[in-house]
Amino acid sequence: MASTTTSTPLRIAIIGAGPGGLVLARLLHLANIPFALYEAEPSRTSREQGGSLDLHEESGQLALHAAGLYSEWKKIARSEGEDMRVADKHGKLFMEEVDTQGRNNRPEVDRIQLRGLLLDSLPEETIHWGHKMRSISPSSDDDGKHDVHLETAAGTRMETFDLVVGADGAWSKVRPLLSGTKPHYSTISCLDTRIRSVDTLHPAISKLVGQGTYLAFSDRKGLVGQRNGDGSIRTYIMLQKPETWLKDVGVDWSDEMATKNYMLEEEFKDWSEELKGLITHANPDIAARPFYMLPTDFSWTSKPGLTILGDAAHLMTPFAGEGVNLAMADAMDLSKAIVKASTESEDTQLFDAIKEFEKTMLVRSHEKMEETWRNLELFFKPDAPKEFVQVFEEMMAAHGPPPEVPKGYS
Repeated sequence: MASTTTSTPLRIAIIGAGPGGLVLARLLHLANIPFALYEAEPSRTSREQGGSLDLHEESGQLALHAAGLYSEWKKIARSEGEDMRVADKHGKLFMEEVDTQGRNNRPEVDRIQLRGLLLDSLPEETIHWGHKMRSISPSSDDDGKHDVHLETAAGTRMETFDLVVGADGAWSKVRPLLSGTKPHYSTISCLDTRIRSVDTLHPAISKLVGQGTYLAFSDRKGLVGQRNGDGSIRTYIMLQKPETWLKDVGVDWSDEMATKNYMLEEEFKDWSEELKGLITHANPDIAARPFYMLPTDFSWTSKPGLTILGDAAHLMTPFAGEGVNLAMADAMDLSKAIVKASTESEDTQLFDAIKEFEKTMLVRSHEKMEETWRNLELFFKPDAPKEFVQVFEEMMAAHGPPPEVPKGYS
């Protein structure tokens, strides 16, 4: 493949306007490298973006530094969101880490706020909303380029690109051109719920969860309450079940009362009344979904004109808080590879630069995918959360002060 320089500008497509795709777009914009970002959603407000997440110094925060957005992010980040309590089904605390004053430097930010920050940093014309990728195929010229077939409200069209970046999530349409491996069920199914106006309507729950996250695990089940920036609490009801359980159990998850009755009378009937309040007081908008993941050693053979990042490259469950952080770090490293291959002073082929990027990304992602899987296993052991807390304490002892452990814990 011939060397690519600024005399022949690259045509780059980014598929997906999630955090990874947006960080890559921002960094290419700063480097004056043209790109087109395609997003299937019709607008930035067309879909709920989920709860909050913590950004890590070595990945998410570093990417924001590179993107020139760190100071703006600090204005919306919540250091109190780092607070964490871990308990069992009886409400017995096994670990409590509160009022850390940002000690771990992993503040929380709502997903919608992070996305808004990134979107506002880009020229509007660079993002093509309502553009769904129907298919992608190698160009007929056999030159490493790819034809992208896009579906819009006005019809369909085809564009040809030197590089197509799949930042298109768990069910990526770019990934199949690199590997036949598909995501598999992680063993965990989840109901995503929310409690609004919690401070005034349900002060006991507000006090229980605090300003951060409250995790209760027992009997291969979990209730996770997470404070969001708008004051609401998002609750995740998690169960280790067969893949088709959500369909087979016979509950209409869109029916608020049927959902609550089943959970309270069947799955969580012997949990403390205080914890069951996270279910009882959930608002009607309940989303049920299974968690999927890619193999922890997932990799592929590099091909000219294609790459993937974020969930498309290393889909994992949320049990280490690494998904968005890795996606942002991926975008930062990929932007450097593209810039290197686009600079006249560098005699670097784009394909070689992409291969080096993928090599670095896979080493990093394999480590975090393994960590995430270990955490899942610890959270859903019959005697959870005891062993998870022990592992967490060992990690904190190696990297910083240990969390406060309540008296009487054994």
